[in-house]
Amino acid sequence: MRERGLMQEEAEASQVFTPEMIDTMARIWTRSIITLIDVRFQNIASQYPLEQYKMPSSMFIYACGGEAQIQLNETTFGMERFGLVHGGKGSLLSISPKREIVKTFMVFYKAESPLFFKKHLQQLLEQVNPFVQQFGYTPSNPILLLDWFQQMLNDWNRGKAMDQLQAKSFLYQLIHGVYRDFEGGEIRYLQPIPASSAKIYLDKHYREPIMFQDIAAMFGISGGQLTRLFKKKEGMSLQEYLIQRRIEAACHDLKYTEATIKEIATGSGFADEKNLFRMFKKYYKMTPSDYRKINALSMQVDGIDNDSHLHYNERELANLVKSYRDGESSMFGQVRSKEMIFVAAMSLMLLLTACTSGTPANNRGTVNPPAETQQTTQPEVPETKASEAVSQTRTISTVKGDVEVPNNPQRVVVDYLVGDVVALGVTPLGVARATRGETEAVYSNQIKDSINIKMEPEDVMTLEPDLIILAWGEENYEDLSKISPTIYVPYGDMTTEERIHFIGDVLNKPEEAEAVLNTYANKIEEAKLALQNAGLSDVTITMGEFSDKINAIAGAKHAVGELIYNELQMQAPSKVQTDIIDADKYWGEISMEVLAAYMGDYLISLGDTEVPADNAVWKSLPAVQHNRIVTVGSSLSWSTDIMTSSALIDHIVNQLLALAK
Repeated sequence: MRERGLMQEEAEASQVFTPEMIDTMARIWTRSIITLIDVRFQNIASQYPLEQYKMPSSMFIYACGGEAQIQLNETTFGMERFGLVHGGKGSLLSISPKREIVKTFMVFYKAESPLFFKKHLQQLLEQVNPFVQQFGYTPSNPILLLDWFQQMLNDWNRGKAMDQLQAKSFLYQLIHGVYRDFEGGEIRYLQPIPASSAKIYLDKHYREPIMFQDIAAMFGISGGQLTRLFKKKEGMSLQEYLIQRRIEAACHDLKYTEATIKEIATGSGFADEKNLFRMFKKYYKMTPSDYRKINALSMQVDGIDNDSHLHYNERELANLVKSYRDGESSMFGQVRSKEMIFVAAMSLMLLLTACTSGTPANNRGTVNPPAETQQTTQPEVPETKASEAVSQTRTISTVKGDVEVPNNPQRVVVDYLVGDVVALGVTPLGVARATRGETEAVYSNQIKDSINIKMEPEDVMTLEPDLIILAWGEENYEDLSKISPTIYVPYGDMTTEERIHFIGDVLNKPEEAEAVLNTYANKIEEAKLALQNAGLSDVTITMGEFSDKINAIAGAKHAVGELIYNELQMQAPSKVQTDIIDADKYWGEISMEVLAAYMGDYLISLGDTEVPADNAVWKSLPAVQHNRIVTVGSSLSWSTDIMTSSALIDHIVNQLLALAK
């Protein structure tokens, strides 16, 4: 968690420095002893990038002349033509030009506290430490800064005391110019590159539990957006890359340590021994134990002569992932030839074992039972659909890549968007996250025979599904996709129309999807007409969760906000529009003291929290005084499927019409 917190801080390089922060930092610079250690210049070419340079002191780095990626620790920034970056001692710096040579100035300095200011400075440094602060931005006057850095370099290289004093004066001019830029607020901060930063994070933390949504949150984007950006850049999903890194670690430990399979699984980042076993079966077509035996034999054969041998990474992992066909990624290079090598090696090992032990060799070390004693249990499939379901498939393009699904799935498991599936005429075999109360009542009759399960691979496996539709637990995607075709729906990044068409394609129900959307569109138009006839089309609406201290005001990204502001096209108060909706926020946290400025003619109270009825500010609100409050329970306010949205429209519109009378 500490490492994740550090990365969160680094990803916030686009922060806005407040006047108070700037004043504090200026005081610290003024009262500190600054030693200019060195000034350097280097042309960095794309074929010879600067990689993982450990900064020996605090540094200003000024890069100019071309597009480049600048990496500080675990955060990668994108620079177009000019970029000024600052980092503290021990930070890892990388600069990778895209095409042209990038000119790079580096200023090394050290800061110390004088004895008579030490206590006071320490108090200020606890608020903000400008000497270790990490940031990157494009200066407001990049040519002026280029001139300063060039003069600083020239003066420093002359080597005379007066010249180096002049160089130090340019350092102070630089610091003053940077803080003036911050103060003006018209600068463009270098934005972190999510895909590159996520890869760096996974490389460092792959042995730990990983939540992709947490990584995405560091950059203020959704998990689906991060997945698409990562796949576009790396040619594979986040999950695939994470598994690759963990398998690399497991392979190394299997070859070069005496650790148990369980210890290796845990040490490599896998949830348990079974998970490691499944990964090896999928990618190596054998168990971890078999892999260990084969490589032990291979190492013995290699040891017969005295020739030099390739390092592990050169022989085993140099081409772990290769792109083929239309960008599809294959792990471990040419799988077919690899399998042939493994089979040959296994045969040799077993032959040697048979020769030395005198016992019959068996691929699994067990004796197969007579044919008449073997029984195979097949899942029941309705006879009228069996041949069609097994023999016919379609390919669906998703954010996780192309997925082959049954033409007419019979055993569908859904985790969140149950109402979408039911609306298209499909009764799920299993459902998860089906809430009680209002939401379940929307489609309770349709799912009364569905099995309610946790969306864990072990539970899903017991249902033997032929299709899984996943919208919530993205971290389970890889494990679930090994059970049956799994479709991930990034519902937060899709409109209702896009989502229904997509799920309609998955279920082979395009006509049903069109009919459902037409019905939904008609409902919205009827609701808008009813509101207009009641004189409510121009009123302002505020929605949120209200309490005595902090009020969470919902924007248009919230499920109810999307419906009210975008679909029913009702108006938001000007403060809600500018501070929350235009800022593309899901919520805006507002204190009770300023709540009145965000209030509309009507309130929609979301969730099951109690409205602060005895609060003086609350009681002074016109909407409260005139009882213009619509309540929406959490079971309706947190759901986004089309059946629940339809019920939500009826619920809100009926209450608004009743209040208007």
